Amino acid sequence: MNIKITNLLIIGSLLSLLMFLFGRMSISRSVITYSVNGWPVSFNRVWPTYGLPLADYAAIAEMLQSGHSKEAIHHVDALLDIVVYDAKFRRPLLQGQDIKMLDSALVKVARYREQFPRLIDTSTNGFGNSIQLKQYEEWILEQKQIDAFLHSFVNTNEATHSRPYTNDLLPAKRPDTNDDQ
Repeated sequence: MNIKITNLLIIGSLLSLLMFLFGRMSISRSVITYSVNGWPVSFNRVWPTYGLPLADYAAIAEMLQSGHSKEAIHHVDALLDIVVYDAKFRRPLLQGQDIKMLDSALVKVARYREQFPRLIDTSTNGFGNSIQLKQYEEWILEQKQIDAFLHSFVNTNEATHSRPYTNDLLPAKRPDTNDDQ
């Protein structure tokens, strides 16, 4: 009787290990990691262009080259909202130095948004399609959530705009590199 129980435990453990390994291998195939200038970059094969706003950057560059800077700013602000919305969901998954780096960037974005606020157009006139109207209403709600999230990164007593926006969101080198080598 004890041999049967021991055999069942061994078989069950082996099956569990095999299922774990199979699941781990199937997950690792959907996420690809590569290195850019020493920084690891990962993406999911389901959305291979995520994090590569190529068309957006090309459109912005074209607007700027054509002298349409106000349109370009509007487009960049919309992209900034999308990235901040993503950061809002990524932030709880980070710890230590990673969250400090993200928070530092979010503080700078919050100061930028404080210095250059964007108006949220809540007008829903002209939306004949109920699906488009629902998407627009969701976008308005997301923009309000973004503003509330960014507001938590700015000290409200510091609303004098004494520190203007600067373009040093990324560190110059990887934080884990050692120059003494």
